[in-house]
Amino acid sequence: MLGRMRHLVAAVVLAVSSTLAPLAAAAPPSPLRVLVTNDDGVGAPGIDAVVRALSQNPALAITVIAPATNQSGTGDSFTTGPVNVFPSSTAGAFPATAVAGYPADTVFYGVTYAMPVPPDLVVSGINAGQNVGNLTELSGTVGAALVAARFHIPAIAVSTALGAGIDYTEAATYTAQLVERFRTSKSLRSKLSPPKEPTALVVNVNFPTCPTGRTRGVVLASLGEITTITGYTPGTGTLMVPVVQTTSPFVIDCQVPTSGAFANDLEALRAGWATVTPLGANLGGVTRRLKSLRLLEKIPF
Repeated sequence: MLGRMRHLVAAVVLAVSSTLAPLAAAAPPSPLRVLVTNDDGVGAPGIDAVVRALSQNPALAITVIAPATNQSGTGDSFTTGPVNVFPSSTAGAFPATAVAGYPADTVFYGVTYAMPVPPDLVVSGINAGQNVGNLTELSGTVGAALVAARFHIPAIAVSTALGAGIDYTEAATYTAQLVERFRTSKSLRSKLSPPKEPTALVVNVNFPTCPTGRTRGVVLASLGEITTITGYTPGTGTLMVPVVQTTSPFVIDCQVPTSGAFANDLEALRAGWATVTPLGANLGGVTRRLKSLRLLEKIPF
C-alpha cells in the first residue's frame, strides 16, 4: 500500500512542478463550477478570504453555501430533519446561502438541490485552526469535503493554524492557485477524481501561523498520530501501564532547525511547513497517492 501511495503523490507533484506554466491538457468548459463552504459559519473571515481569492479568476463560477453559524467539531454529521435555508452573504458581501445545519448539510443541499449542475470541485474553508493528524476525524471542514468526495466530486479542505495574528492570505493564495491548476490540468483532475473509482479524493491543506519567521514551503505528508502508545510497563499486580506519547499540533516553530524531511503532517506543520495530505472519502489516508501529487508542493502562495 505504501508503494501505491507514493506513486499517486509523485503524479500529483509532477502536475504542479511547472508552477502554473501553460499546460497542454485541455481545460473543462469554462467556467469551472466551484462550491465553497466551511465549518466556521458563512460570516467567518476564512471563507471570505478564500472567496475573495477565487473570485479574481473569471474562469470560475463560485457558489457559496455555508453553515449559518459556527459548526466546528461536527465532522461529517448531517441532519435528517427539516433544515432552514436562507439568503446570506460573506463578510465581504459575496452572495451566499446559509444553511442552519452542519457543514455536511451544505454539500448535500448544494449537490442534490441548489445547484442545477453539480459542482466540479468543492472548497471547504479556510478554517481557523489546524486540521492535521487525528484532528481531521472531528473537523467539520474536512467533513464537508468528505461528503463531496463520496459524490465523486474532488474537494479541497483548507485550514490555517491557530496563533496570534492569524492571517489567511497564504492559504487563500495557495488555494486559488491549486483550483486554477485543477481547472487547467486534465491529469490532476483525473488523479483527484479517478474515473474507475466510486469516490474522489480530498486534498487536506494546512498552513502554519508562525510566531516568528514565515511559512517555509509546502510539503506532501501522510496523516500523523497525535497520541500513540509506544509500549507498556508493569504496574501493581497484573496491571500493565501503557506508555503514551503525545505530539501537540498546536506548538509551531517556523525557525527550528530542520532537514525538511518529515514522517507526517504533524511534524511538518510544527516545523513551519504548510502540509498537503490526500485523504480518501472515508477519511483513510492514501499514502500511495503522495508521489503522484508531488506537484502540489510547487504551487506558490
